[in-house]
Amino acid sequence: MGIPAVDTSDVYDRTAAVYAPIALAVLVLVVGATLAFTWRGARRATPRGPDEAHGFEIGYALVLGVIVAGLVAVSFHEQGRVDAAKAAPVAGGDVRVRVVAAKWTWRFEYPGLGIASTGRPGAPATLTVPAGRDVHVDATSLDVIHGFWIPAMRFQRQLFPGRQVRFTLTFPRPDVMDSGECSMFCGLGHGDMRFQVRVLAPAAFDTWARR
Repeated sequence: MGIPAVDTSDVYDRTAAVYAPIALAVLVLVVGATLAFTWRGARRATPRGPDEAHGFEIGYALVLGVIVAGLVAVSFHEQGRVDAAKAAPVAGGDVRVRVVAAKWTWRFEYPGLGIASTGRPGAPATLTVPAGRDVHVDATSLDVIHGFWIPAMRFQRQLFPGRQVRFTLTFPRPDVMDSGECSMFCGLGHGDMRFQVRVLAPAAFDTWARR
């Protein structure tokens, strides 16, 4: 049984839900401690000895170490799910797309369907995918490093000339995402290197694929 694709926006939101309260707690502690020490004039106090604060410093370092270890574990776990999905085999109903990036446009090809969408100035390419199905992507660049970025999906991959980058995505619901773009500065036309993602209901996608 293959590894299912993951909703990367959900992975991002779940990870952020762990990071956000911890970051807020650390901010409150740091600001609170700073204000407390300032108020009490701790900076002007006469030290009682060289070992006065060692216990506090050790405890502080241990707490930070536990927090960092926990955040690293959460990050690696969620990223591992995203990376593992790229090895998932193509099953019935899945879609394979070849993405080609070049200064300064995108091309989306659908092997076996005879369909391709190529962007041109003023008319960005459209990546059409079905909702709820695995979308297997083979991506590459023809010239310089480009970044395949879909902000709404919280997903980004760097594309290198002469190399194939493979990943698998799933789009949870029908939608139109107009924010797809290149995330790596690639030259004077970088700002025009955008694309649209159109997510269709499975039946609508099948109809589109038979056009």
